[in-house]
Amino acid sequence: MQIRIQPNSPLPVHVQLKEQIKFLILNGELAPAARLPTARQLAGFLRINRNTVLRAYQALVQEGLIECKQGRGCVVVEFLAPVAPPASTALLKIIDRAIEEAGELGVRPDDFATFAYARAMQRMDVRVRRHVVFVECEPRIAAALAQAIQEKLAVKAIPVTLQDLQQPTAEVEEYLREAHVVATTFFHIQEVRQQLARTKKEVVGLGVRLPLDQLVQISNIPASTPVAMICATYESALNMKHSLENAGIKGLDARICGVDDPKKLAESLRGVSMVIASDLVAQKVEPLLEPNQKLIVLNYLTLDEGGLNMLRSIVEGS
Repeated sequence: MQIRIQPNSPLPVHVQLKEQIKFLILNGELAPAARLPTARQLAGFLRINRNTVLRAYQALVQEGLIECKQGRGCVVVEFLAPVAPPASTALLKIIDRAIEEAGELGVRPDDFATFAYARAMQRMDVRVRRHVVFVECEPRIAAALAQAIQEKLAVKAIPVTLQDLQQPTAEVEEYLREAHVVATTFFHIQEVRQQLARTKKEVVGLGVRLPLDQLVQISNIPASTPVAMICATYESALNMKHSLENAGIKGLDARICGVDDPKKLAESLRGVSMVIASDLVAQKVEPLLEPNQKLIVLNYLTLDEGGLNMLRSIVEGS
């Protein structure tokens, strides 16, 4: 399985990995029932973070291309190829010509791939200009969840922050005006509805689904244990704490902090044996830990299927 990762590419590493594996599947190089390397094996081979591989695998599961079962690993599933031979052969020739022509303009293949991917996302629905706007408190979280909506629903999703709503630019105003619907997590739904009350725009709240295995790990932490909870910002870390409490995990002596405050981060990590970090910041947190400190990486950016299905019905019915 030949895969190349460009660390300095503007295309995120998990997207590079997911799209290359998807190509191998659609092109028939990875046949149905083919077993993929474990996340640890592939991460070691490519010299990337294991959670990056898991994120790519999760996206492939959501697209119905692979299935992953605990203890059995991930395998390619039976599917109907969207581009079957000979069309796929002709398509590859078109892509090869485009890469050659881009090269004549001085554009490298990895930059061409970034432009092609971004352009494809822009044209996913060329019939209408309308889209979904997704609002969150922190730019990286908004971007990650908007990307998840876009991949799951095949509709353009534009990330917007709460600050963007408070001081909207002309561009943000246009995004909101043209949107099918505005979505956010339940953490911010009241605030977003208040900000958009004048627009009469429908606002949908989406739940966040916490992975069961990670919840089990956290629930096994003894009550009153000092724990550092780290996200991109203080507010997003506070949301993480609320998510865990809503899942029934209470009684932890939580120190809440964002990686945007290095001084507070150092204080929060001092003297704790357990650290719970968002998968968005885990790579920044891990080098700061002492050998006796255990890190639990929490992916709390998986949206609840029920909320996504409701959002799909609104978009398709618009």
